[in-house]
Amino acid sequence: MYKKVLFFFYIMLLFMTLLGGCSSSPSKEISYASILIANGTEYYLQGEIKDNEFTLGEKIGEVQKKVAIEVMPKEDFSSNFLEVGEEIYSSNEDSKVIIVKRENATYQKFTEKGYYTNKD
Repeated sequence: MYKKVLFFFYIMLLFMTLLGGCSSSPSKEISYASILIANGTEYYLQGEIKDNEFTLGEKIGEVQKKVAIEVMPKEDFSSNFLEVGEEIYSSNEDSKVIIVKRENATYQKFTEKGYYTNKD
C-alpha cells in the first residue's frame, strides 16, 4: 500500500512539473524602450514637448536607419522607434536633451542614457 501511494505521488509530481513547464503565457509583461543613437550617444524617449519647455537648436542630422522595436540600435542616427528621415535637433535649454521633429509635425524629447529631466 505504501509503495502505491509513493508511486502515485511521484506521478502527480511529474505531471505537475510538465504542466508548469509547458505554460505558454509569459510570467511578466515585456516593455521596450524607444532609443535613438546620435553622435555615438544613446538617447531615450521622454515624450512630447509641452508648453515650449525646450526649443530647437542646431540641426544634428536625420534618422538614417530604423530597426525593429525589440532590437538595440547600434549605428549612428539609427532608432528602434523613429522613422527614417525624421529630423534631429539639439536643445537650446539642455545639452543632454535632443528634439526630434516627427513626420506628424509633433516634437519629442530624448535624453541621454542615465539622464532624465521632468519640468512638469
